Amino acid sequence: MKKIIVLIIGIFFLTGCFEVAEDNPIKKEPKKEEVKEVYKDTNPVKVGLYNYTGNKFVLYKDYSANIKPKTDINTFQIVFNNEDEVSFSGNRYDFIKSSWDEIKEKCKLGIMLEYDTLNEGHIKHVIYNPDNILEHDHYIQIYLYDAIAHRNDKWYSHITKEEFNENTYITSFKLYAHDKIDEVVFPVKLSVFTYDSDDDFDESGNYRGNSIYTININKK
Repeated sequence: MKKIIVLIIGIFFLTGCFEVAEDNPIKKEPKKEEVKEVYKDTNPVKVGLYNYTGNKFVLYKDYSANIKPKTDINTFQIVFNNEDEVSFSGNRYDFIKSSWDEIKEKCKLGIMLEYDTLNEGHIKHVIYNPDNILEHDHYIQIYLYDAIAHRNDKWYSHITKEEFNENTYITSFKLYAHDKIDEVVFPVKLSVFTYDSDDDFDESGNYRGNSIYTININKK
C-alpha cells in the first residue's frame, strides 16, 4: 500500500510540474520576414523604331542591309507609338515635337545595341546621350540627331556633347559600320526604351521596364 501511495504522490508532483510549465511558457519573439518590394512598371509610354515615308511613319519589324566596313547601316526615326503605321497631317516636325512634349517631363530615352563578336565576345552598349556613344565604336558607331533644333535646315550634323542638354530632342539616330564590322556576328539586337526612374533597372543595371521596342539587324 505504501508503494502505491508514493507512486500516486509522484504522479501528482510530475503532473503539477507539467501544468506549471504550460502556464508559464517561454515567450519568443516571432522572426520578422524581410518584405521584398515587388517591381511594377507604371510607365505608359509606347515607343517604336520607324521609317519616315510621305506623310506617315512605318514601323520596322526587322532590318536587313548589305553591311560593309565604313558605310552607313541605316537611320531610324523614334516615334512614341508602336502601331504598324502612324499617319499625321501637317508638318512632320510639329508632329514629332508634340509627341515628344507629351513624354519629355515624364521619362527619358535610351538606345541599346547587343551583339556578339569574334574576338571580344558579347557586347551590350547602352546610349543615353553623346557622352557614351563612342564605346565599342570600332564595330558600330551611333550618331544622335535632333530634327526639331534643325527643322529649317536641309542638312545638319549629329548632336555633340556641347550641344546636348535638357531641351534636346533625340528624334532619330544613325548606325554606321566601322572598320571591324566584319567581326560582328549578326544579327545585332537594336532596342529603344524609355524610363521614368532608377527602379526601371535591376541591381545589375539591366532595363526591366515595359516601354521598349526591339528589332534585329541582319546582314545580307
